[in-house]
Amino acid sequence: MQVTGVVNNNKWVPILFFLLLAVGCLETQTSSENKLNVTILSGHIVETESLSSLINQPHVVLVDAREEEKYTKFHLPNSVNIPKNLFRTSKDIKFKNANGFAIPSEKAEKIFGEAGIGKITRVIVYDSVTFPDASIIWGLLKYYGHDNVQILKGGFEKWVSEGRPVTSEPIKDVKKAIFKAVPKPEMVATAKWIMENKDEIVIIDLRSFKEYLGLNKAGNIRGGSIPGAVNIEWKELAGDTTIKSAERIGEVLAKYGIPKNKEIVTYCNIGIGRSTYGLFLLKMLGYEKARVYGGSMEDWSGRLETPMGDMKNIPAKI
Repeated sequence: MQVTGVVNNNKWVPILFFLLLAVGCLETQTSSENKLNVTILSGHIVETESLSSLINQPHVVLVDAREEEKYTKFHLPNSVNIPKNLFRTSKDIKFKNANGFAIPSEKAEKIFGEAGIGKITRVIVYDSVTFPDASIIWGLLKYYGHDNVQILKGGFEKWVSEGRPVTSEPIKDVKKAIFKAVPKPEMVATAKWIMENKDEIVIIDLRSFKEYLGLNKAGNIRGGSIPGAVNIEWKELAGDTTIKSAERIGEVLAKYGIPKNKEIVTYCNIGIGRSTYGLFLLKMLGYEKARVYGGSMEDWSGRLETPMGDMKNIPAKI
């Protein structure tokens, strides 16, 4: 009886094998469906090794986008400090709410010209590991027509971890340059533009889930989200020690159903930082139609004509 039982059980082995194989193929297929075929395009990221040979080169300007306190303590040699608080005056906020991006052309020309950035300048920006603040400088330069700008992979932390030099001495005798701002309106969105195009675009909310639900109003008049926006918290796109691979970022975008063939708008709370970080990643992966809503929730929540998302129209996470 025991021998017979073994023989009968063995009859099921081929069937079980093919069932397991089928399940494995199904899992592989499902996994592949949750990936986007994307690659990191050249001209967006600079490795620390490459920067070490560029740091003293003429026509290269290194920008530290961290807050002034951190810059004063330690920074990379020959770097100039352009912190985000420079773009947050009351006049700047009023301008960006109306026009879609952070500062007017004349202010951009002054800040970047005084930092030594001119027509032929190559700009390399850094801040922390995940560089949300570096993306602000990147976005401003791109918007005002300066395409030769990259972000340091791994930021200040990676540079230091490799034993590379830092200093507390401020850069001396910055050679001023002429920065001519040539805005690219196709890079930004306003509240009016979003309202007019809401049925044709994909909106990504890069804030926390609590902000997205309105549980955290973050100082705004109304809490919540832009109706129909997909919430992808920016940290889900960011790496722990440096930028994620294209495959990993693509998996996240695929999970939330972000297409490449539609116009995409990123936003956060104030329109610089998390939203420009999302814009940078999308552009880096070839999403040419991506743009940033400079006013973001700070602007949207204060308008009478803009509806606020609620639990009924929050898209389900795929």
